[in-house]
Amino acid sequence: MNLRYFIPLFLAGIMLYGNASCAEISQHFDSEGNPLSAGRWGTENSLPCGIQRYSVPEGIELQKDIRYEFYPVFGKTFSEIVRSAEENSPVDLKDKKRLPSRSEWTIGWEYKLAYSYGIDEEEKTVHALAEIYDINITFYIKITLPTLIDDTVLNPAEKTLWKNYYLRLVEYEHDHAKILRDSEAQKELIGKFKDLGYVIFDYSDDIDIQKTVETFVQRETEKTGSNWVKELKKRSDEYEKVTEYGFALQKRDSFFSQKENQKENQKEK
Repeated sequence: MNLRYFIPLFLAGIMLYGNASCAEISQHFDSEGNPLSAGRWGTENSLPCGIQRYSVPEGIELQKDIRYEFYPVFGKTFSEIVRSAEENSPVDLKDKKRLPSRSEWTIGWEYKLAYSYGIDEEEKTVHALAEIYDINITFYIKITLPTLIDDTVLNPAEKTLWKNYYLRLVEYEHDHAKILRDSEAQKELIGKFKDLGYVIFDYSDDIDIQKTVETFVQRETEKTGSNWVKELKKRSDEYEKVTEYGFALQKRDSFFSQKENQKENQKEK
């Protein structure tokens, strides 16, 4: 079957007198841009009912729409606790690195698809005018952090050191969430989806027009969405390199300011 899509204005009138239909579509991806089945998406990304406050130093704010998991660390001094974090943190299965904190994420979206179509009997083709709307992008983010089982043995100075160390971990991982949720990136994806406005394909007596239109649009949004997720992952990886996996967090401001400068330059053009 020969599938093509474009927007010839002179054919738009056909749609006004054609058949109309609509559908609701959802798609989900892991952080590598690979599609996820509905079953894997539902079981791996449920958010916790609440956050146990003893898990983090007093005064450090966690985000309600992020799932947090903790691994235990021990020590009678700040240096012992840091060493415990280095030794007990979970290993990244991909690059085999041990880091004191880690982010894992998946992304999904739902959208509504409305379309009408007409059949060109002479050319034996179907012309479908499609509209994607009510696009809702959802991020499921899980952050793994250390939790100090007992801080009563620490003196006030060491408690401050531990809190500052912990704050750096939290800010580093929350920056990953900030990158993923970038509003400009979301607008870019939504714009690309809405550009998929017109579909034309060969007609036969036994063709399921509704299924063909929906399959085509789903395939195009899946391909576009996968590439978009890969770009988010690329930017997240760049952030890790610039900040040296959070150990040079002072470089984070220059990383984000560079992005803002790029936006301003694009507006001027």
